[in-house]
Amino acid sequence: MTLTDLQPDVAAPSEGALRWVARSIAPGATVRTVRRLTGGISSAMYAVSVVDTKGRHRRCVLRRWVSDHAGDGAERVRREARILEGLERTDIPTPRLLGIDADGDECREPALLMTYLDGRVDLTPRDPQDWLGEMTSMLVRIHNTNIEAPVAESWLSRHNLIVPEWSKRPDLWREAFALVEESPPVSAPCLIHHDYQQFNLLWRRGRLTGVVDWVFGSFGPPGIDVAHLRLNLSVLYSSALAQQFLDLYEATSGRTVERWWDVEGLLKYLPGWGGFLQQQAGRRLSVDFEGMHARVEATLASALRRD
Repeated sequence: MTLTDLQPDVAAPSEGALRWVARSIAPGATVRTVRRLTGGISSAMYAVSVVDTKGRHRRCVLRRWVSDHAGDGAERVRREARILEGLERTDIPTPRLLGIDADGDECREPALLMTYLDGRVDLTPRDPQDWLGEMTSMLVRIHNTNIEAPVAESWLSRHNLIVPEWSKRPDLWREAFALVEESPPVSAPCLIHHDYQQFNLLWRRGRLTGVVDWVFGSFGPPGIDVAHLRLNLSVLYSSALAQQFLDLYEATSGRTVERWWDVEGLLKYLPGWGGFLQQQAGRRLSVDFEGMHARVEATLASALRRD
């Protein structure tokens, strides 16, 4: 067995954890390789290669909730397991559940084992319009999928709603704060990913072939997903691309994203996004932190001016 690309701040999976992985694949199977995957802010992800007694190779992914996030791990493992089981009956391209160790009896930390999906994160698409169209079509498919899921909860930290010192448009932020103090509009709920963004999408030959990281899958307003991707597009690319996505989503889905949900999602940028973005991007993209504030502020301005 070889272990490659493990980050020094997270211990490798224990021998007991790897034996559990092998047993979950097939009796008598053995682990051949373990590779730490790029990204992973709240959990550590590993691609594991297993060979069974007939010499057949299988690849799977081990997700461990480690360090400061281990305390929430059991709940998150069980939640993601329920979502993945529900998605097995759909045409959404997601990993299949292979096993859970919610209490860490086998892996020392809460862990979930799932199938490996071929594909890669694409942060520098050759054709941005096709890339945007694929992401939009997949999100509409998700929102039209009917499975059971927990009720969505807001990620907005209201104690962080302070006008940022870097802003040259403080009135813009005050207007946004005032808007989200109002009651949210009643929206027809649906299945949402609740972390739909480019780091959780896998691609092959320009086509979106997999959606991963379903730990926060929920039943809630579709605007939560739309706003979250708009924020991510603004952070890494441009406000114009974020606007194109909104227009395309509304045209494709036939839904209107209410201004309240759009603004609420964009305010999650406060108090500011940090170095974890570069950790997620790895070597795939050099994050432009210098222009990030202006791009998000431009998207927020356009969101507030919507009817």
